[in-house]
Amino acid sequence: MTLTVNGAELKTMLENGVSRMPAGDGRFPQVSGLCFTYNIENAVGSRVTGAVTTDAAGNCTSTVVDLTSAASYKIAENDFMASGGDGYPVFTSRMTTQDIMDQTLADYVTAKTPLSPFVKAAPDGRINCFDPNPGSGNACPVLVPSP
Repeated sequence: MTLTVNGAELKTMLENGVSRMPAGDGRFPQVSGLCFTYNIENAVGSRVTGAVTTDAAGNCTSTVVDLTSAASYKIAENDFMASGGDGYPVFTSRMTTQDIMDQTLADYVTAKTPLSPFVKAAPDGRINCFDPNPGSGNACPVLVPSP
């Protein structure tokens, strides 16, 4: 589904996504079209320190994402999250249903079989954790490569 949110709502969503860090949690955000940084030592609800857009290749740019109510953004989100799943804000009254994910996935698998796994060797920098006090107990997560 898609919907339009203002920058403050987007920030609330990002804050929810990092609210339980460093613990692993299903609410951790998966983002595309933007890169953001959070300070793991800040209080929950005040961790996101900034965001920028990405270019067509997915690289972080210097174009700041306005995380105030003055800006608006069209986002894609699944219906679970838009319905308040994993603590995200409820947006069901504002969402526009797009393609049904299970059918889209089934069609993709049918068209692309046999499938090859995509293995990413390193993080791409879209989500950046900052820890001003290493060793304080709230450490940024460390990427462990798959064998």
